[in-house]
Amino acid sequence: MKYKISKKRAEFLSDTFFEYSFKENVFDIKLLAEITEPIELDFIAKKHNYDDGNHLLLSIVNHPCCDISTAKMILHRADVEGYLKKGEGSGDYKLVHTIISHMNTGFYKHEKFYYDPKNDPETLTFDEEELKKFIKNDSVIFGKPKGKKCEISFSDNFHRRNLKFYDGTITIVSNSDGLCVKAANYNFTFQVPEGGFRKVEENTIKDFIACYTFPSGLKDLSGVSERQLRKVIIMPNLVIENDEILLVLFLFNSRALQLENALANVSTMMRNEFFYIQAFVEIVAVEADFEKIIRIKKNDVWFAVSKVMQVKISNVENLKFLKFILVEKGGILFSFLVISDQLEKLEEKVIKDLIHNCSFETLRM
Repeated sequence: MKYKISKKRAEFLSDTFFEYSFKENVFDIKLLAEITEPIELDFIAKKHNYDDGNHLLLSIVNHPCCDISTAKMILHRADVEGYLKKGEGSGDYKLVHTIISHMNTGFYKHEKFYYDPKNDPETLTFDEEELKKFIKNDSVIFGKPKGKKCEISFSDNFHRRNLKFYDGTITIVSNSDGLCVKAANYNFTFQVPEGGFRKVEENTIKDFIACYTFPSGLKDLSGVSERQLRKVIIMPNLVIENDEILLVLFLFNSRALQLENALANVSTMMRNEFFYIQAFVEIVAVEADFEKIIRIKKNDVWFAVSKVMQVKISNVENLKFLKFILVEKGGILFSFLVISDQLEKLEEKVIKDLIHNCSFETLRM
């Protein structure tokens, strides 16, 4: 039994089964039936767009190679509450009823992969006690998760963000005035703003990283050693500061941030940035409605700006306030961290002024 899917195979499964109706394709039930690896069924189910309906999911939960963990995931993402209240009148009745019936008859033979609904942001709430009335052995669904964790590790995930894996050609030139990035189809320039901003020397940044100790919580969460964590540290491409604001610019390969089945989107980027920043600072609090972001357009480029989060930096007594500014273009993620100990310094005008110093020039082919 496999626990990993090759990149080529993953691309094939995505092209074949993800959003097939949007591509005006016919669901290839015969091809799905020929799959013999449970991890591939799990991969397809995790990526499923529910706007495609339940036909594909029904085929997966009826597949003899379907893992218990996959069936549990599909169940927890389905409208179980509607099933309990409306019965056959609910939209997911057949899907939920099929999974419960198979659980009761022992149809699913193995639980090789780890799945915990508590850590799945796509689960829907329902009355667990009410559902248990329909299940002979509720420990199968509600018991402690078993199986092997197949998620990409922290170190693997962030290692892929390095620009050395960027598909195209890229030249980065840093000088006293700012930063210039020359990519295949465009040039990007960030001009150091006025207002007393100065560049932080590279040696200062290297000294900080060399002396840094990762939080024990992060090491426990990622399941890797400090030595492995250090392998994924990516040096910022530009750090500038004045007496009130610190701005850090990272250039990442955005491919590692993209969904396997679609273009990168803001929510995907934000999730990755939140996880990465916690390697260096402790997030103490976030502003209300934090998931709602500001979009600022400059020329034909949209920037995504997060709300404020309060962070604690190791060896720094005062709490700091932080915002992300993100824009993705041509396979590169431009990730700005704007930090200040004064909340008012991160107001919208300051952010707009910083964005105004960014320039994307599309090259003629």
